[in-house]
Amino acid sequence: MGTFWQDVRYGCRMLGRNPGFTAVVVVILAVGIGANTAVFSVVNAVMLRPLPYKNSRDLVTIREHGVRSARILCGRPHFSFLRENNHVFESLAGLCGRAFYVTGIEKPHEVLAGEVTANFFPLLGTQPMLGRGFLPEEERPESTHVVILSHAFWRDCLGASPDALGKTLSLATYKLGEFVLTGLHSESYTIVGVMPPGFTFPYGKSVPLWTPLIITEGVTGSYPAPVFPLARLKKGVTPTQAEADLAVLADHLRQFDPKVDLEGAKFDVKRLLDRLVEGHRKLPLLLLGAAGFVLLIACGNVANLFLARATVRQREMAMRVALGASRRRVLRQMLTESLLLSVAAGVLGLLLTFGTVKGLVRLCPSDTPRLQETSVDLTVLGFTLGVAILTGLLFGMMPAWRASDVSVSETLKEGSGRTTTGRGWRRLHSGLVVSQLGLSLILLIGSALLIRSLMALASVDLGFRPENVLALEIRLPYAKYTNTAQQNAFCQSLLERLRALPHVQSAALSDSWGVTGGYAAPFSLSGQTDTGLRHTAKWRSVTPDFFAALGVRFLRGQTLSDQDPDGVVIDEILAQECFPGVDPVGQRLITEDSASGHNLHTILGVVDTVRSFDILAPVQGMVYAMETEFENWPALLIRTDGDPMRLAPTVRQQVADLEPDPVIQTLEPLETMLSQMLAPRRFVMILLSLFAGIALALATIGVYGLLQYSTTQQTHDIGIRMALGARKIDVLRAILAHGFKLTLIGIAIGLAGAVALTRILSSLLYDVTPTDPLTLAGVSLVLAAIALLASYLPARRAARIDPMAALRYE
Repeated sequence: MGTFWQDVRYGCRMLGRNPGFTAVVVVILAVGIGANTAVFSVVNAVMLRPLPYKNSRDLVTIREHGVRSARILCGRPHFSFLRENNHVFESLAGLCGRAFYVTGIEKPHEVLAGEVTANFFPLLGTQPMLGRGFLPEEERPESTHVVILSHAFWRDCLGASPDALGKTLSLATYKLGEFVLTGLHSESYTIVGVMPPGFTFPYGKSVPLWTPLIITEGVTGSYPAPVFPLARLKKGVTPTQAEADLAVLADHLRQFDPKVDLEGAKFDVKRLLDRLVEGHRKLPLLLLGAAGFVLLIACGNVANLFLARATVRQREMAMRVALGASRRRVLRQMLTESLLLSVAAGVLGLLLTFGTVKGLVRLCPSDTPRLQETSVDLTVLGFTLGVAILTGLLFGMMPAWRASDVSVSETLKEGSGRTTTGRGWRRLHSGLVVSQLGLSLILLIGSALLIRSLMALASVDLGFRPENVLALEIRLPYAKYTNTAQQNAFCQSLLERLRALPHVQSAALSDSWGVTGGYAAPFSLSGQTDTGLRHTAKWRSVTPDFFAALGVRFLRGQTLSDQDPDGVVIDEILAQECFPGVDPVGQRLITEDSASGHNLHTILGVVDTVRSFDILAPVQGMVYAMETEFENWPALLIRTDGDPMRLAPTVRQQVADLEPDPVIQTLEPLETMLSQMLAPRRFVMILLSLFAGIALALATIGVYGLLQYSTTQQTHDIGIRMALGARKIDVLRAILAHGFKLTLIGIAIGLAGAVALTRILSSLLYDVTPTDPLTLAGVSLVLAAIALLASYLPARRAARIDPMAALRYE
């Protein structure tokens, strides 16, 4: 330990004598370490940090696939069978969602509550902060109605009163027949518990109320609401083993309930955290890999600096060996200096992370789970320390070996005032620069592909004009709007109020949210000889002003009309599919209705096909039908003559005048909605471009530094060549040729790596392939030009060497 501290003190003194070298190395490494730490902090929050439940790694969810009838084991009739007969779960709980209208509080309103089995909270390892959890007997239909409150609901609606326990809430819910709303039913629920602050499930979702999940006894009967199972695996059981047990269990179910159709049934058991981040792993890991490339480039750059410094310190090391130091001792001293620099760079990189992590979170797509939990915790600190130490070893090992590889007699020979570098070490210098160029090219090509994709997306004709449009989504509570007449009255009154507002050009209602919403439904063509031939299209119910509000262009015909309620408007894709070479206006579509039988719809007009950035190539045509009756989830589009958000306060007030309950779910400009669809592409493009820019700068510095060092080492040789008749242009050409050779090798390696790795980006690309020749060639030319510029500066300096001064160089 004493010799270690001696090495540390000596290393600090040596680094202090070269403050410029020390500062450059620390800054270069800090950029690489900081980039990795910032991205890792997001990866840690999203994918690695355990969920805040007891032994959360053992928690799994169960899904069923390929089932002809709705749910076998996870349906409410068979849940008890699953819970009692499985052999792989330590405990299995059920979760279901239900809407309630809450009264008995100051401001009655609708909530989406959770129905759970009695073992749900113990399964998660969480108990109410006040009161108790649910009892097993409360799962029975005849049990007393009880409710557990979330901490937020208890605080906001009941004033955080400890006397809330034992009081009642009136919860109005909806009577359901076979998937059909038949009315309302209000019950009094006794408050028996309050959950601790911060508790959420599903994770990150704020559920204000919890009620017992009523499990039907036996395996017969029906209930439309499915159960979502949450289980804890027994010790040593894997999800794959659980899937096999469920398959056997499903087979055994047939003898208890012969009506169960098991054909095609498959079970997917996945850990809760894996289910939560499903579909969100690719972007963080992709960027962590890109940040790793930046760190490797930084290490290569610093390793070259250390190799050059090791050459300069050959006489020093030879003196130490001559005085009795072993090669191992010299090697350890050089590694100590490397680690001192890398740890200092780690500290600086960590400070950079504190300043950049918030900006990184803001750039991330907003739907990324657990994103707001991103922080620099102990795991991130450990990662930074590990990366710093690994970096120090990575860039320090070869220079340390180079410094310890000295010949005492030759190095200390009298008159040998200049140091030399062997051919093997020169090749190592060049190899490090080539690797930097190759890695930089991969990042540059990736960012160029994403930039081209975003440019292509920006020029896509979406079939409508999104500017100056305000999108509004409303959810009316069933408890107040129990029939269609009440819902229609609200919608029509709101529509009239909005149309009367200043700066509003048009306003329209739709039955579905989004630009390309709707539901798929079959239809036939009137006059079709083959009655068995069926077509399918998306159907969307709208008011006549929908096309004007969205800015959809009519290709032929006219819009919907109140005078022709059975008329429809179709889009261009459907017109080309069903009426090739024929004018579709005036043609008829036939649909079937269980109540009225066949319905005839006359085509009034044809409009542009509407696209959005999440569905750029529609596979189904669209039918727009006249809507006169809206459900309780209407969507509105309001076209204004300027910034749509300036009308947002007025629109909110108009809604509040008609309905004081908070019924607005979403209110945002349509352009914002479209922009959010591009968030993943934009996020990767910005960070990858940033990393590529850093990598390019480091690689350029590497090329410049290598040639500058090489020409300095060859000053004497260059002087001899010039004394023997070599011209300045010959020297310039020779050094540029060396730099160009390294650049070409680096580009060849980078292109091979890009062809292999950029396929990872394929899901983020549009109108460009991962191996697009134009992008590969263009980026390679840019890198070659920058590398040649970096080569020219030391080449020009070498060409200006005075031969007489060079011959005296020692």
